[in-house]
Amino acid sequence: MSNTPESPQADENQGIVVSHWWHRVSLAWIFPLIAAGAAVWLFWSDWSSKGPEIEITFNTAPGLQAGKTPLLYRGVTAGIISGISLSKDLKQVVVRVRLKAFASDLARKDSIFWIDQPEVSLNQISGLDAIVQGNTLQARRGSGPPATTFLGRNQAPLEPLEAPSLILRIRAAHLPRIARGAPIYYRGVRVGSVNNVQLDQQGQPYLELVVDDQYTGVVHSNARFWPLPGAAAKAGPGGLSFSVQGLASLIQGGIEFDIFDPPGDKVADNAEFWMFANEDAAHATSPPIEITFTEGAGLTAGTTRLNYLGMPIGMVEAVKPDLATGQVKVVARFNPAFDALRNENTTFCLIRPRISLRGVSGLDTLLSGVYIDCIPGSPGMPSDNFIGRNSPPSEVLDSGQQAGLHITVSAKNMPSIGKGAPVIYRGIRVGVVKNKTLDEAQNPILQIAIHKDYQRTVRSNSRFWTIPATSIVAGPGVLEFDISSLETLVEGGLAFDVFGKAEEEAAHGAHFTLSASESAARCTSPPIRISFPEGQGLLAGQTQLRYLGIPVGLVEEVTPTKDHVEVVARFHEGFDMLRRSGSSFSLVQPKISMDGVSGLQTLISGVYIDCAPGEGDFTEEFSAKPEADTEWQEEETVQKGLDITITTRETSISPGAPVFYRGLQVGKVVHKSLSADGNGVDLYLEIQNEYAPPDSRKHQVLERRWSQSLPRIPLGESGVRASFHPHTGRHRLCHPQ
Repeated sequence: MSNTPESPQADENQGIVVSHWWHRVSLAWIFPLIAAGAAVWLFWSDWSSKGPEIEITFNTAPGLQAGKTPLLYRGVTAGIISGISLSKDLKQVVVRVRLKAFASDLARKDSIFWIDQPEVSLNQISGLDAIVQGNTLQARRGSGPPATTFLGRNQAPLEPLEAPSLILRIRAAHLPRIARGAPIYYRGVRVGSVNNVQLDQQGQPYLELVVDDQYTGVVHSNARFWPLPGAAAKAGPGGLSFSVQGLASLIQGGIEFDIFDPPGDKVADNAEFWMFANEDAAHATSPPIEITFTEGAGLTAGTTRLNYLGMPIGMVEAVKPDLATGQVKVVARFNPAFDALRNENTTFCLIRPRISLRGVSGLDTLLSGVYIDCIPGSPGMPSDNFIGRNSPPSEVLDSGQQAGLHITVSAKNMPSIGKGAPVIYRGIRVGVVKNKTLDEAQNPILQIAIHKDYQRTVRSNSRFWTIPATSIVAGPGVLEFDISSLETLVEGGLAFDVFGKAEEEAAHGAHFTLSASESAARCTSPPIRISFPEGQGLLAGQTQLRYLGIPVGLVEEVTPTKDHVEVVARFHEGFDMLRRSGSSFSLVQPKISMDGVSGLQTLISGVYIDCAPGEGDFTEEFSAKPEADTEWQEEETVQKGLDITITTRETSISPGAPVFYRGLQVGKVVHKSLSADGNGVDLYLEIQNEYAPPDSRKHQVLERRWSQSLPRIPLGESGVRASFHPHTGRHRLCHPQ
């Protein structure tokens, strides 16, 4: 049998073996095939992972390297720089970036690219990572159509991740110095920042503001913007105040805005607003009015206020001298709530410091600046043009143009209050002193005119008092000096109010009595009389009556008699319980002795009368306690213990000295006097109830004389030591150790 290639070959030992075609392929071809497949896969993977190539133009490209510098988006490598070259005119740098496929969406028209590099300034610190890893390209995705060429930013945007949802433009005649990144506030809440300070095509400056996404709803078409200084000093009748808004505002400045009318429409991107000089100017939103003055020294646009009853209600917007008439025209606006003053009968007075034969006025403007006082007239037609007056409001009242309530105020000793002095009701100027003269009985009186809009504030039981030019409040931990205003410092002033239930309105020509102070005016109770053994430190109109440490009344008169001092006093409303029989009054004075120190607060505040209420019927006559010891009085009102009288030959122990039992204070020396026979000294002790024997009798008298052999109590000892047996009730006086 012949063998053919297709026929099986026979093996002598194992039988037939079949031969296949792949057995003839060499194993050496397997590895080249695997390598070729891997190359194809790598090529396909690299090709599929690549996105489009884009070109970004920069003025300079510091630290960028082709093939090394990455493009980062949200911290992830979104591409790599494939090439860097100069433009044909050699003025710019063209950077080619190959994006990754997953970042292809960055190739849009509004995308922003910038070089992230270290930047340290007063506004911000950024790019610190570049110190370690080198400069990188950063991107913020846009929302426009696809694009491949871009103009790079020289600075990183304030919002690096997403495009801001609202961009505003703010214009002003003169923009304040506000740095990029300065904060924007709405009612004290930071809602955005200044993105840039730029010039438009006409060369006019404007601010580009970025409002955070969550606050875009607070911006309406009638929003009012003004600069927020980092630090501000404010001077006025209330004093001088200095405020710092914050470190960011102090360095960069800031902008604030608000809406003072009903909210308008929502705004879109690139909406434009006007910036006002300050917050007061922003508040003035009414239609403009024009006031003509004969001269305008001190008038300043954006600074000069319109005042009504001493409160700012508007702002001067422009000051324009008129060459034709030789006068000054002022354009002003009111705050929304005061648009009713655009009445043809309203009077506008220019208030400046003035010294003349008629008196002194307007001194408060030395601190607060010149202002325009608005005096409403009788009802009339609305008007936009007014003739201003250069005379003070007191002369307007004198001329009868603003008829109101006319009253008189008298005093035994009239203080230094001049014509034109203000009359204040709860902090608001409601009238003026028209004249200071004598009545038919030759008593000094003040003739007062109350503005008609406020004449109802004067009631038949109103109380008037003098406003002090300066005041000092002193006490434990407190020392306060206050000047109410320069006007009252020179001219004086009056204030009034109603303490208690208001009675009927005061009639024209009503007469009132002037109190020396507000504290005296508050004392409306019937008078009481208190007899004191001595009255050192008591002053009429100054010494207070206090209950639980709180002023509740004032001494009205102090009259010395043959053997005592009689005090007439009145209480504030609501403290009639102190006029009942059983009420106690004691004079608190500074006291320094061997037994201790007390009443030191009176060295600053002055002596006062401490009061404790009684439970009897109302009365007008009281006798004060011989000595005041407020600490012991408080204990005495709580508990009454065992009274003991100790008689000794002599002692330096004084009232107030503590009584000790086995090192524990159990009582106090309440009184010291000469014994009945004149041969000794009686000490009256009171043992607190919790330490007295249960079967002890009140006012038990213990007489125990010390023998000559016992050592005397040396000067300077400040306590008495006594011992007693709780069952026998026997007491023993011990010499202090």
